[in-house]
Amino acid sequence: MNELSAVGVMSGSSLDGLDICYCDYKYIESKWQFQNLNGETIPFPKDIYGLLLKARDLSGEELVKLDVRLGIWMGQMIRDFCQRYDYRPEIIGSHGHTVFHHPKQGYSIQIGSGQAIASYANIPTLNDFRSKDVLLGGAGAPLVPIGDKHLFSAYDVCINLGGIANLTINCEALPRAFDVVPCNQVLNKIAHRMGIPFDQDGKMGRSGTFLKSWHASLETPQFYQKKGPKSISNEWVEKEVLSKLPEREDPRDLAHTYCKFVGDRIAESLLKVDFNTVLVTGGGAHNRALLDAIEGALGVKVLVPKAEIINFKEALIFSFMAVLKLRKEVNVLKSVTGAFEDSSSGVYYSP
Repeated sequence: MNELSAVGVMSGSSLDGLDICYCDYKYIESKWQFQNLNGETIPFPKDIYGLLLKARDLSGEELVKLDVRLGIWMGQMIRDFCQRYDYRPEIIGSHGHTVFHHPKQGYSIQIGSGQAIASYANIPTLNDFRSKDVLLGGAGAPLVPIGDKHLFSAYDVCINLGGIANLTINCEALPRAFDVVPCNQVLNKIAHRMGIPFDQDGKMGRSGTFLKSWHASLETPQFYQKKGPKSISNEWVEKEVLSKLPEREDPRDLAHTYCKFVGDRIAESLLKVDFNTVLVTGGGAHNRALLDAIEGALGVKVLVPKAEIINFKEALIFSFMAVLKLRKEVNVLKSVTGAFEDSSSGVYYSP
């Protein structure tokens, strides 16, 4: 199995839509190569979007129904995607949509039924990549570093600016990675106050002014002083940041200040790291105000890859994790999650 094709699917905390990507993998001379990456982002149907917004407040039965409903829709979207391009992948790797993430209490829940996906896409499917690591004492996150290690090792640091900003440090003996700071979840919430879904090209953030006192108040949660491995739950973001957004401030000033806060937290996380090259992906890579803030805090120019990698790197890596699982190889690293051991994680479903 040195040549495999796979589909990866990802539903992030910012609820931008379902990311679907296809990729071909080759294992040549002890190194992984990927090619023919292609992806699409499919908006959620209104009913599913509304339910995902309040998923944490649903009853147990309602959440089970949403798990199946989401999985069926995901399977249909993957089937349609593969038919459009005449793809015949051997496996699907699905992250699912995180509802609860409490590794210290022994669980992390991602919905989007793996059996429903496999049945409706008619393709074998792997999902639930976090639970095994949590049961091994890990944080169940981050998962992306296995892809950074094998597919993006040319870069010293890989930053993903998604709903939550996380980073991988590749330039040390053992990869280190951790969640850094809430990102697009907060910036999108601020953009909503201007009647827009997100800050296109960072125009809001670039036109705002700095709110010194709010910036200082954002630094107070103890999470930012903790060393990795560490992860951020959606519940934490709601409690510590979203519920405390100032009501009377101009959204442009909030966006400008929060971009600077993200940049400062990333720079703080890399304070003792000897790095040169920094790759930035995720939706936030399209936000020039955010990139300016990160470059200003780091003192280096960040590298922004082609759009396919910016938009679909996480989905790509979940397809890669599925490939590794098929080969019975490690796909979750203890050095980044804090688990007792590395693991080959994921639950397999046949069509």
